[in-house]
Amino acid sequence: MKKTFLFLSLILSVYFYSQDFSSINKILEKIEEKGKKMKDATNYDLKGKKFVLVEDFEDHGERHILEFNIDGSLTMIELIDDKSTGKSFSNIFTGDYIRKKNAISVRANFLEGKQIPIPLVYSLYLMNANDVWYLKDINNSKRWIENNNLIKKKK
Repeated sequence: MKKTFLFLSLILSVYFYSQDFSSINKILEKIEEKGKKMKDATNYDLKGKKFVLVEDFEDHGERHILEFNIDGSLTMIELIDDKSTGKSFSNIFTGDYIRKKNAISVRANFLEGKQIPIPLVYSLYLMNANDVWYLKDINNSKRWIENNNLIKKKK
């Protein structure tokens, strides 16, 4: 009796789980279709480009500027505006990056020339929408827009 019950439960579980797998396959197919629509950015040169991330919080505002230098290094400037006092503070980080097609790994391990024990690390993905290049942070979906696009829109 126990063996038949186990056998039936096994067959029923396989039946119900196979339905879940079909929905998972549909989701994976949708992701693959979206991936095919993404533009390949291997010909896009990062050297000399600047990307900007602006965040607004209750007590302060932050602007991050990520500049990819011509020599293969990077500079990240962090500007913090305190809303209560009206003062601005800045931090200048330097480091390096690695790029493989659209994926970019950024490591800023120097703060104003001095090495910091825990570097700032970003995993970014280079994307294009309506001829606007931007970097999307893989971990938190924040978007760093290219500085040239900001200048064009202001004019």
